[in-house]
Amino acid sequence: MTRIALAAVLAAALAFAHAQTTIVWSFWGDPGELPPNYEVIEAFHAAQDDIRIDVQHAPWGSYFDRIQTQMAGGTAPDVMFLNNIPSYASRGVLAPLDEWIARDGFDTSTYLDGLLAIFSYDGQSFGFARDNDTNVLYFNKDLFDAAGMEYPSADWRWDDIREAAQALTVRDDRGRATQYGLALEKNRYPQWVYQNGGALFDDPLAPTEFLMDSPEGVEAIQFIADMILEDGSVPSFDAMAQLGSTTELFSTGRVAMVMTNAARIPTFMDAAFTWDVAPLPAGPTGIRANTLGGAGYVISSTSQHPEEAWTFLQFLAGTEGQSVFASTGVAVPASYANPDVAGAFISACPETVSCQVFIDETGNGQLAPNFPDWREIENTIVVPHLDLIYTGEMSAADALASMGDEVRRFFASR
Repeated sequence: MTRIALAAVLAAALAFAHAQTTIVWSFWGDPGELPPNYEVIEAFHAAQDDIRIDVQHAPWGSYFDRIQTQMAGGTAPDVMFLNNIPSYASRGVLAPLDEWIARDGFDTSTYLDGLLAIFSYDGQSFGFARDNDTNVLYFNKDLFDAAGMEYPSADWRWDDIREAAQALTVRDDRGRATQYGLALEKNRYPQWVYQNGGALFDDPLAPTEFLMDSPEGVEAIQFIADMILEDGSVPSFDAMAQLGSTTELFSTGRVAMVMTNAARIPTFMDAAFTWDVAPLPAGPTGIRANTLGGAGYVISSTSQHPEEAWTFLQFLAGTEGQSVFASTGVAVPASYANPDVAGAFISACPETVSCQVFIDETGNGQLAPNFPDWREIENTIVVPHLDLIYTGEMSAADALASMGDEVRRFFASR
């Protein structure tokens, strides 16, 4: 090749490189949750040549602090995986999507109305859920078999899971649990309240009245505390800081049952025992309730490449991106009314696990609070009071009464 020809090739390559735009996509996740994100990037890169994706990843525990700092400095990633969207949208740090949606005719009809609602604020759309955070009851079949117990079923109610958790808890000679019957995730308390016929607010998106301190709410939270404090069949949330998460406890055989979402499937597939899933137990009167909501994708209002960010967001939230995530089985896809996406999720399920449980449980979803002040209320009022209950320092009745007073004062001050 002549020098002139070589120079022409190099110039062309340099021009092509300069034509590409790089944007940053941030997300959290356990190690087992990360591969689908990189599969999406690979598929996006294969589908077009103009936009490249750089990744900003952090574990759940540190992800949000970094994002908040970047938002304050105007350097947030172009596309972000976030939850509690109204709290961000109300501060002007997210870009509204309505004009892009209308201009490009992006199809939102395959998304559950509730999932669209939680990604909206003040009449504007700010993002799309990646998935619905549907919870199911995972159970270790080997431990049930060893105890001679029947597996959890769709007929279970709270008393059934409490009795099973007690029977499956194993203690050493000093009375210390070496195997717990059940492990819970601290942020799942709303579904317990809903299963008992209660609610946190009169309207989860635009509340005017706090309701969690109702008798139904008190009974639900006290039920959780009793399994921890009286039965000792559920590890305390403080103890889990040392013992490990629900994922770690279940995958290592130290707990017989956990309530969590589909994101754990890849990790649990490596477990040295057989397991399956069942619906969440119904409340005492037969009420079934699950989570309706999930994290999803938004664009930073300070992005230097908003059009490119929107192009990538369309891919993430459209058939291609949703199908990639659905085909891994790590989450119930938000657009599962799309037959291609739904089919990818069902076919991805391991042969030993029925994904239909996830689909059925999604139908029981109820919206948790999702309004601009909710995160502050939850972190500064709700969680500190719940901690006092779970450690036995206060009864649920007393703590929720105090919680209600503080929440109402908070609203009155606004």
